[in-house]
Amino acid sequence: MISAITFTPSGGSPLTLHSTSIGSTAVVTRAEGLQGAPPVRDVQTVKGQQSGAYIRSKYFAQRTITLEGEVIGSTIETTFDTYDALAKAFVSSVSTAGTLKWTRDTAGQALQSTCQLSNLAPLVLVDGGNMLQYQVTFVAGDPRVYDQSETTGTGSVVTVPATGATCSFTNSGSIPTPPKIRIYGGIVAPVVRLTTGAGLTFTSTVNNGDYLEVDVQARTVKTNGTTNALSGLNAAVSDWFELPTGTSTVKLTGSSITGSPRVDLIYRSAWA
Repeated sequence: MISAITFTPSGGSPLTLHSTSIGSTAVVTRAEGLQGAPPVRDVQTVKGQQSGAYIRSKYFAQRTITLEGEVIGSTIETTFDTYDALAKAFVSSVSTAGTLKWTRDTAGQALQSTCQLSNLAPLVLVDGGNMLQYQVTFVAGDPRVYDQSETTGTGSVVTVPATGATCSFTNSGSIPTPPKIRIYGGIVAPVVRLTTGAGLTFTSTVNNGDYLEVDVQARTVKTNGTTNALSGLNAAVSDWFELPTGTSTVKLTGSSITGSPRVDLIYRSAWA
C-alpha cells in the first residue's frame, strides 16, 4: 500500500497525486515501477567454437514509472482545474527533471526518484460524474530510488597520515548508493578507500580551509564544491566507488598532513 504520492516540478511546489485522506481529490489506482529492479543491460561476446557467450559487463537500464490516476472534483470544472495543474507540472519535466516522492504504508519508508516525463496519455472522461482518469509515464536515468532523507557522516580527524582515519556509513537500502565525498584539508595526496579496497587516489593537495568534493554520481571533483579539480585524480588507479548496503567505513590517508583533515560522506540509502 502507498499512502502518499507527490510530484514536484523543478523550481515548483509539490502536487498531490495520491492521498489516503478522506475527501482527497486525487488518487493513483495503479502504480508500476516505483520499486523493483529495472531491466539489466549487458555486453556479450559470442564464444568461438563453443556454445554460449562471455558476459563482459552488466548494468541496470533506466527506470520507467507509470501511474494511472483519477481526479475527482465537486464539479467537472474543478476537476479539470486540478488536472490542468498536474499536467502543467508533468509537461514542465520534459526537459528539466522533477521529483516523484512516495511513502510506503502509512508510516513506512519515504522514497523518491528524479525523473522526466516520457508520456502523458489522452484523458479518459467518465460519463455522469465529476471524475477523469489519466495515465502518466516517467523515465529516470538513475535506476535507483532513494530515501527522501539525506545523511551526512562526519569522519574522524587524521593525525597520522599513513594510518589515516575513517568515516562510518549505513546504507539501509537494497542496492549500493553513490555518495558525495568531502575531503577536508590540509592533506597532501589524499586517498579515500572502502574497506573492500576500492578507492580514489589523488596527486593534488587539499589546503587548510578548503575541501575537495567528489560527486560519484556526476563523476566530478571540485574544490569547495565549485572549482573543477578533476585533474588531481589519478584515474589509472582509482574507482568511482559506491557505498554498499549495510554498515561499513571509508578511510582517508595521505602522504602528509598540514592541518586536521577528515573525510565526510553525504548520501541517501538506495533501493532497487
